[in-house]
Amino acid sequence: MVRTQLYTTGGQFKRPDGSEYIGAYHIHFNSGAMVGGFHKVEAHDRLTPINRSTEMFVKSIMKELVEETSNRIRSVSSSPRMSSGGGSSGSGGY
Repeated sequence: MVRTQLYTTGGQFKRPDGSEYIGAYHIHFNSGAMVGGFHKVEAHDRLTPINRSTEMFVKSIMKELVEETSNRIRSVSSSPRMSSGGGSSGSGGY
């Protein structure tokens, strides 16, 4: 799960090279904040929170995403299963 289309005007994150990050970002339930408004397959930098407030914000979003994932898994596993309709019944009537 990912929270997308977030934006920072600065003062919240730094890139791996230590420079401040300004722009769109997204948060993964297991990887934290990353560059770009949406997740993409190509490599993109992880962002490090600069202050405690931002760190707590990222952790709270990650926790929400984990809970959403758990709720979806529980919902799917508790749904009634549909019969496949396979097999045959009856005696053949000979």
